[in-house]
Amino acid sequence: MRAAAAHDPSPAPARSMLKRLFDRQLLRVSPAERIVAVGGGEKDEVEPSSVCLDGMVRSFLEDGSGVGAAVERAGGHGARRCNCFHGGGSSDDDDDEDDAAASSDVAETIKGLVHCATLRERNLLADVCGHVERHRAGGARRRELLGLVAASLRAAGHDAAVCVSRWDKSPTHPAGEHAYVDVLLPPASDRGARERVLVDVDFRSAFEVARPTKAYRALLQRLPAVFVGKDDRLRLLVAASADAARASLRKRGLHLPPWRKPEYMRAKWLSPYDREPAPPDEASASAAAAEVAGEEAPAAA
Repeated sequence: MRAAAAHDPSPAPARSMLKRLFDRQLLRVSPAERIVAVGGGEKDEVEPSSVCLDGMVRSFLEDGSGVGAAVERAGGHGARRCNCFHGGGSSDDDDDEDDAAASSDVAETIKGLVHCATLRERNLLADVCGHVERHRAGGARRRELLGLVAASLRAAGHDAAVCVSRWDKSPTHPAGEHAYVDVLLPPASDRGARERVLVDVDFRSAFEVARPTKAYRALLQRLPAVFVGKDDRLRLLVAASADAARASLRKRGLHLPPWRKPEYMRAKWLSPYDREPAPPDEASASAAAAEVAGEEAPAAA
């Protein structure tokens, strides 16, 4: 009689995690989910149906035996979720598609509002940008920069001053204050009135938000870094930009902070304000120059 073949002492290779899970799930399959194999007399063979597979995947994730749980255990951060199957969080590409479609109307509105409405506004914008660039190169910062720009505009013959608006706390936003420059342009016609033009040298940064979507970043670049215009155009521009900021934050799952609400943003430029007078030495110099000019006029005549 032939001796029995010697048993291989080496252990069988360990079954994969998915294989063990598959076998375990087969034990839970109800008779209704079993599919009888073709051919009589043979034992029933089980083939996973879609219901079975769905349960397997759900159990695989819920039991904590999935890849995500293994990563969490290896990293030692139980509260962190694995992003292996989610591309590391929300995809910029997905955000771009949805956000671009939702903000297209706002982008068109802003595009039509960023340009100066009149030739006088365009000329004033060119002067302001030149002064801003020059004084910033000299190291001037926010509040000092406003004073220097206003002084430069007065030296060029404009009635310009630094304005400080203040508003009280309301149920929707906190109290605050904001400084900017205004210029009182002479009437455009004999029967017209003086036009008040608002100048903000850091307008775009006022609408920056946390974790902006790509669509909002593109929209933000459409906003002028330096705004020069009347309050009616500013009101519409603020409303459109604030709506776009809200949509961007909502897309990221963030709440709109009180200081980015439309009411708060409007209050910066449209609240009651104090117009700061020119410094005494500058006012004296201007008065002396006007007096000299008045004395020279009759002599020339």
